[in-house]
Amino acid sequence: MRAGTHSSIIDAAESLIAKLDRVCRVSCGVIRANARSRSRTIKILALKGGWRLTVVAKNAKQEFHLFDVSLPELEKILSEREFDSFEKILPKES
Repeated sequence: MRAGTHSSIIDAAESLIAKLDRVCRVSCGVIRANARSRSRTIKILALKGGWRLTVVAKNAKQEFHLFDVSLPELEKILSEREFDSFEKILPKES
């Protein structure tokens, strides 16, 4: 379930957020244009009470906050074939 209903999602993140919407609460962040990245990247950072997911594409960057989901659940979704084109930066398990 997505927090709020008026947020836009960058094209590179649409399918990922659609899948995450089924398993956790997703809060969409601000879209930053002109990211100028050479590769598509998904980065996950642990926060108190959730996760920060950053998706960077060729020309845009957007942060999302995820709640009520575990790292293994996130890793399972990110391991799906449709996300193979992304470089993934995940936190080390402690």
